[in-house]
Amino acid sequence: MSNRWLILLLLFVSRLAMGFQFQSIGSVSVQLSKDIGFSNTEIGALIGIFMLPGVFLAFPSGLLGRWLSDKLIVATGLLCLSIGGIVVFLSADLLLMSVGRFICGAGFVLSTVYFTKMTIDWFQGRELATALSILIVSWPGGIALSQVIHPYIAVNFGWQWAISAASIFCLVAVFAISVLYRVPLKELAEANSQAQTKHLTNWEWLKTSVAAWSWSFYNAGYLVFLSFAARALQESGISNSYAANTVGAASFLTMISILTGGFVADKFNISRSVISLSSSVAVLTLLTISFGYSPIILCCIFGAIGMSSGGIIIALSGQAMAPERRAYGMGVYQTWFFLLSAPAPLVGGWLYDLTGRANTALMFGASLFALSGVFYFTFLKINARN
Repeated sequence: MSNRWLILLLLFVSRLAMGFQFQSIGSVSVQLSKDIGFSNTEIGALIGIFMLPGVFLAFPSGLLGRWLSDKLIVATGLLCLSIGGIVVFLSADLLLMSVGRFICGAGFVLSTVYFTKMTIDWFQGRELATALSILIVSWPGGIALSQVIHPYIAVNFGWQWAISAASIFCLVAVFAISVLYRVPLKELAEANSQAQTKHLTNWEWLKTSVAAWSWSFYNAGYLVFLSFAARALQESGISNSYAANTVGAASFLTMISILTGGFVADKFNISRSVISLSSSVAVLTLLTISFGYSPIILCCIFGAIGMSSGGIIIALSGQAMAPERRAYGMGVYQTWFFLLSAPAPLVGGWLYDLTGRANTALMFGASLFALSGVFYFTFLKINARN
């Protein structure tokens, strides 16, 4: 196995911790409602707060590369994810938990900006969609692990110990990145060291923003699915444990789906077809679940096909900006990501409380996936004029 694939494996395993920590609140939401009395809106807020720091920190984090190494920034971010989880673990009220989730979110910002940058640095021009598909699979992979492991721990040992397990995972990732990661080839590293002094052109600002909008709405729709699909299944008469397992299975299928979509797009050059199919299936399955038709099967179809476009969408970031402006550009890209993704669970929770039905939140999620597809094809038209 070549060095770049070994590096990708390291990034993949370390990034699992991010999804594992993020989903910890959603996976123990039943216990939080019973033990503390949180409403659906409050739980949705705790989920969304994780994304909130990105609105303020993603752009500045893109500038940190002027002075700090990618490895140090990612390790610091993972350490914040661990510390924030500890604050949640020690808390018993909404305010302190929100502080802990905000600290987690700050760490997530630092980590996610530079995980993506490091992967692009290693794979630019060589199977980039495939590499990014593998990288982003770690996010639903960590979420799926959380959906399986955290409820079990919460039921048997309490929700606090479930949260602490995520913090331990993040701490292990800190040591792994610190010890094992190294920069790419000298020539690329030198190019990157010059990148941090340059800003995006006006044309790159437009392309980066449109690419980010497609990625943001894709993730926002997925966040809504993760937050409320299990509740929607329960409304259809499915047991709590069966509903949780179904959503977990959909997350595992999402991992396979993203990998397959990225590989097929690189191999056969059919990115547009994959995007069209994926977006259509995501919208239709979430809308159909809302009407109560075969919800378990539709959840699995959503994961297996509806999520397959992830690697292709994020690969647009590699086309949106020049390599020597990548760190700065990824800060802009991730600012849009957090600005548009963070409110999604909160809006979904508000719709749930307003109507009394989780299916309303899923209908909102369907609209987000539709917007993702629209902005993907908008980017292609803009980029073709360059």
